[in-house]
Amino acid sequence: MNNIKTELYPQAIRGGGKKSEAYKKARRALIAELISGVTGLLLAGFIFGHLILEGTMLFGKDLYEVVAYYMEHPLPLAQISAFSIGILFFVHFVYASRKIPARLYERKRMMEIGLSIKKAKKRWSQPKSDIMLRRHRETSLWIWQVRTGMIVLACGAFHLFLVTWNIFTDMGYADASGLTAKIASSRVESGLWILYLVLGISVVAHLAIGLYRLAVKWISDTWFNRRWAYLLCTVIFWFYVILCIAGVAALAGKLTLIEIPVGDLLIRS
Repeated sequence: MNNIKTELYPQAIRGGGKKSEAYKKARRALIAELISGVTGLLLAGFIFGHLILEGTMLFGKDLYEVVAYYMEHPLPLAQISAFSIGILFFVHFVYASRKIPARLYERKRMMEIGLSIKKAKKRWSQPKSDIMLRRHRETSLWIWQVRTGMIVLACGAFHLFLVTWNIFTDMGYADASGLTAKIASSRVESGLWILYLVLGISVVAHLAIGLYRLAVKWISDTWFNRRWAYLLCTVIFWFYVILCIAGVAALAGKLTLIEIPVGDLLIRS
């Protein structure tokens, strides 16, 4: 066996030294894998916190205003976050997109494989197909990660633009500037609730699948097997999907669990 082809080492040749082209390709692939993994983890941590902070709207606009105020005062955390997350988002896309089929033919083929897997049974039972398929969790999750990644790229870039515009300008609101419940609610009530639902569910799915695949790739089958990784990521997915839907409903003024009095915590000038 002269050639070894895997996802991480696309064309590694046995017997090559550190100066060989095969070694350099494998090293570049490993570095790219580490960068996409680390940036993905950082973005996942941000999303966890972001959705929880947005979820404070479930406990009243006053609490949301307090959280938003202290995100900008006394330190400009919102401004720093918008800038740093924008960079992380771009870097993660560049290094993770190498796994996305680049050609139209390859994308069509990926869609065909996805449909075939969906229709397939647990046993090999596709005599008329040019490739024999059966249900396979890892392949299905990868396909859904690519699909949700494309949605997150489009909707997430638009959301980042809106939030950055919101943070650094008053967006045309004379009596409100920066992060406020009024501006956040107006975005949702203007019809963007559809975008935020699609973005929220897609980013949570992308995040959960990404965490699962990272666990399988780096720590699974050691002290943390893939069964527990899949269970944990499934719990994370459903928790944040429910939180996202409830948060969008709260921003639209359709849902409030309980009003929490905040007293004099909010001092907006």
